[in-house]
Amino acid sequence: MMGPLDLAKPVLGLARWVWIALALALVLLLAWLIAARLDSTVETIATTAEDRGATRAVVQGQHQTLEQLKDANDAEQDLRTGGERSAARFDQCLQDSRRPAACERYRPNAR
Repeated sequence: MMGPLDLAKPVLGLARWVWIALALALVLLLAWLIAARLDSTVETIATTAEDRGATRAVVQGQHQTLEQLKDANDAEQDLRTGGERSAARFDQCLQDSRRPAACERYRPNAR
């Protein structure tokens, strides 16, 4: 029959302090693994936040560019449909345009 003192005998011939040291090493190893995983997760979150901020800035810049292009297109349409006909405007267009035919809309009306 086993008594309480039999349970206190060393297991596998190792002293109790060796088992305590092994258990402590195992706990420290688990703590180190958890800390490393947590550090990796925090780094991933920070990188994702930086990328999201950069993406948001690019999208805002593209939105601003599209708004500017829309304004420029509207201004061009105004010129095409209601541009004034004058000799000065016609001459300026001839200087700036690669196609003289594109400037006919500015040629002053003959009276």
